[in-house]
Amino acid sequence: MKELLREKGLWESLLLCIATLFIGFPFDNIQPPLGEGSFLKLYQETLDTQMVLFLLPIAASLPMGAIYVKESSAGFLRLYITRISRMEYIRKKTLQIYASGFLPFFLAGMLGMLLSFLALYPLEIQGAFPWEGMSEAGLMLLRISLAGGILAEISGVFAALSRNYYMAYGLPFVCYYMLVILKERYFTKMYAMYPAEWIRCAQDWGVDGLGIWVFLAAFSISVMLLHGLLLYRCLSEI
Repeated sequence: MKELLREKGLWESLLLCIATLFIGFPFDNIQPPLGEGSFLKLYQETLDTQMVLFLLPIAASLPMGAIYVKESSAGFLRLYITRISRMEYIRKKTLQIYASGFLPFFLAGMLGMLLSFLALYPLEIQGAFPWEGMSEAGLMLLRISLAGGILAEISGVFAALSRNYYMAYGLPFVCYYMLVILKERYFTKMYAMYPAEWIRCAQDWGVDGLGIWVFLAAFSISVMLLHGLLLYRCLSEI
């Protein structure tokens, strides 16, 4: 965790996420007095904007997506794996990269929810606190953060495959928008391949939306395993 927190890209990604949430917040819809739970509704509108959807592959890849390229090109990797085993390096890097994609969205989202509450809740017509809305907003943020972790891991996969910065940062974005284009133009009923649906969970995902969590968990594990196998192959050449 200390190594991750020292990465400048993590903080740049966090600031980018905060700025995007601020810019995308629907300030025009603030007309006091607000109805009950308005701060959560406005916050969820912010999470569901095209700006957030566009940001996902960029901010997720930025912190550590190309860390393998950085360490191998600097000659640091050979020294690193003499201090720890190859399997420990693989375990550590796959978890770090996933966390580097998850944390910026999660931390920025939590800060955004807190500021929305502090600024807007006093303007609402007072009634029962909207705990159900809080749960929905929290789950939406968690889905965004998990998608960020997946995209960061995909960036790591391309870094291990290509050993090139541009590929590590650019190909996740290309793949992400290929899914958007394919779903919107050709496979309109295949909502599971649509990144926006991973966030909204608006379609039929089974009882209580359990399917979306199974999908995101399986996707996360799959890309982490693929990344680990590629790193093992790369390290065997050293």
